[in-house]
Amino acid sequence: MERDEILSRLRKIDILPTFPAVVGEVISVIEDPMSSAADLAKNMDPSIASEVLRIANTAYFGTRSFRKITSIEHAIAIVGLEQISQIILHMPFLSMMRGEDDTDKERFVKHSMICGILSKVVSRTIHTGDEHAVYIGGLMHDIGIIVIYRYFPDEWKMIKKLASEEDIARTSAEEEVLSCDHGMIGACLLSMWNIPQSITEAVMYHHRPQLAKEYVWNTKVVDVGNRFAKKIDLSDNFESFDEFINNNKEFVGMVESAGVEVSLSQELDLFEGSYGMLRNAKGLLGSVGEKTND
Repeated sequence: MERDEILSRLRKIDILPTFPAVVGEVISVIEDPMSSAADLAKNMDPSIASEVLRIANTAYFGTRSFRKITSIEHAIAIVGLEQISQIILHMPFLSMMRGEDDTDKERFVKHSMICGILSKVVSRTIHTGDEHAVYIGGLMHDIGIIVIYRYFPDEWKMIKKLASEEDIARTSAEEEVLSCDHGMIGACLLSMWNIPQSITEAVMYHHRPQLAKEYVWNTKVVDVGNRFAKKIDLSDNFESFDEFINNNKEFVGMVESAGVEVSLSQELDLFEGSYGMLRNAKGLLGSVGEKTND
């Protein structure tokens, strides 16, 4: 497929009119510790705001037995800015997955959240890359897959068939059919929304970090987060920290494969940071899928 045709289809994407502004605000809030819940709330689309309110009123956040949360600012304070960002950055893309079963949606959300979390932990622990940019990049690294599914339906079918019949990687099949992979598709869309290059480059090259030009370490970190996220199963018992370490010893080797040496203290920080944030994510995902009668 010609590049101009791909860009033409991307320009027609109108997920939610306010979504690009919301993404920009999420990035600003995460990067600026002085930002407030009100800063994030002001650009929310009603559908996003209602989902945030619903989640704040679920059992996981302990509000069911108290008065109902009706203020979006209060809801953000209850749930937390970081957790809110995970919800917001996936909602519109999940709405694009019409026809896909709930398991596929759940798998997409889990993998994306885990990738964002692990990317942030790696960046913060080994002091490389921008932890805010890699967190957003990790959360959104696979949006190109959803875009292909929704806006390139014929090509989607060809890609699935080619990958199955030829027994090749999905990215290779995407290259055959579209002349680019889902990383490029996602990055092009984000660029149209004026998302910073520190994020879009990590999305673009998360399968091929060696091609990154300016934000090399951001891309390497998201690549590590993506590869390790594929090995994490949130259905596992997260009660035992020692068990978590024993089940994921390859994590340190993946980090070092990016070109850094991990000290013993950093190794412990990697596991502690990942364990804590993944436990929180497990609870949040339960709230995202929880049905209420309110």
